Amino acid sequence: MSNRKRNLSGSGKEILESLCDALEIERPLALKIALAKGITQGVKNEGLEQFKDNKDKWTIGEGLIKDKDYILFKHLIINEQNQALNDDEVSDFFLLYIEVGLRVIKRNLTDQTSLEDFRIKILQ
Repeated sequence: MSNRKRNLSGSGKEILESLCDALEIERPLALKIALAKGITQGVKNEGLEQFKDNKDKWTIGEGLIKDKDYILFKHLIINEQNQALNDDEVSDFFLLYIEVGLRVIKRNLTDQTSLEDFRIKILQ
């Protein structure tokens, strides 16, 4: 089992790139961090329309989150939504939570003082 192909918004792509640079990590790990951060925000089904923009999108490839990680995130999403979801709905929520998580991380990055370690700030 793994995630399905979805398109990350252009602004989400820019935030992802800045996250990768700030933490010196690869995109797959940055996406997992953003997904986890998004799930912690307790967002219900608000839809992805709020994240649409005119910038070039970035395709999150199929199978980027797979096996045990996929099952863990899938069950966290189902638990958060408190309803049964099919695989397409789970993939849509993956994208929603990644978008939300990236924006939360961006806000943390911009609000950070020079003495704070960004890695610790993300964990809060």
